[in-house]
Amino acid sequence: MSRKHLIVAACLSALTAGPLAAESRLDTADAALLQQGLITTADDFVLPGYRDYAEAATEMTEALDAYCSGTGPIAPVHAAFEDSFLAWQRISIIQIGPVMAEEGPMRLQLWPDPKGFARRAVQMAVRAQDRGLLAEGGLQGRSIALVNLTALEDLLYHDLAPGTYECDLAGAIGAYQADLAGSFVAAWTPGAAFRAEYDTAIDGNARYASVDDLIRELLAGAVVHADRLRKFKIQRGLGQAPGEAHPERTEAVDSGLGLASIQAGFRALADLYKLPYGFFDMTTELSGTSEYHMLGKTAGSIADALALEPRSLVEIVAEDGAMAAELRSFGELTLYHETYLKTGLPQSIGLTTGFTSADGD
Repeated sequence: MSRKHLIVAACLSALTAGPLAAESRLDTADAALLQQGLITTADDFVLPGYRDYAEAATEMTEALDAYCSGTGPIAPVHAAFEDSFLAWQRISIIQIGPVMAEEGPMRLQLWPDPKGFARRAVQMAVRAQDRGLLAEGGLQGRSIALVNLTALEDLLYHDLAPGTYECDLAGAIGAYQADLAGSFVAAWTPGAAFRAEYDTAIDGNARYASVDDLIRELLAGAVVHADRLRKFKIQRGLGQAPGEAHPERTEAVDSGLGLASIQAGFRALADLYKLPYGFFDMTTELSGTSEYHMLGKTAGSIADALALEPRSLVEIVAEDGAMAAELRSFGELTLYHETYLKTGLPQSIGLTTGFTSADGD
């Protein structure tokens, strides 16, 4: 008996001892298989992703403490910011649970920000010199424009000087991000309240009436991720055709992380798809399409190609040459992901598609 079939048997055994499962369009065996795939996805993709972000943000805060007190260089601060920023780009493909509360992912990164809300929030805070913002927990409940990575990038890459209010504010934002990431780690750890709801969606609970609802939520988040890759990370700066490029509209201009962000976005798709015994792997047991395998392979190849590009995104967009054209083509490929996630996969496993925020404005 294969490992997948053993998993199914174990899930079915557990179900017979538990409460009656909520009504689902999936039969009991299929629902159990997919629930186990979702649990594996949480354990092996989601939780490690949030841990990576929490660790990087904590390192950034420690590096800022040293730099702002005059006992350390700025280089470790920038390195830790890069790790934090890219860890977020990866795990932002998961739009389930506590990250969606309050203002959602904008608490972590407010971008695009065409009206410059983050920069204006930083400028206002610096003018006011409010020491209360620097106290432990002082940024809780404050405007999302001030507490996110876009605001922090503005501070870190504009001649940040030790011993200044700006430096201390950067440290406070870093600490806010580390605490936020830590709360996500706690929520996704087995035994936590949210994690219990996630793990028992098959039985029906206050958050998820059935595992169908959880699956739709997972797929909707991945659709949003693919859509942002195309519309914002690529097309916002490059436009859809030569001559439409605007370097200043690309992501993370100050830190130069725009291209690495696109790379991380494609890598996240690839790794989520190919996770052994994860959700997508399990769908093949339901006579589901294996299209995810090729989509994941293509996304991984794009990430590999971008890793070899020595120029920054700003340079590529300003030149508007062959690499810019290639990036536009990469963006168009995300439409295949959206179609698969919205209709191809749900239909192949007998799951009706419902309206999500990813389906329209």
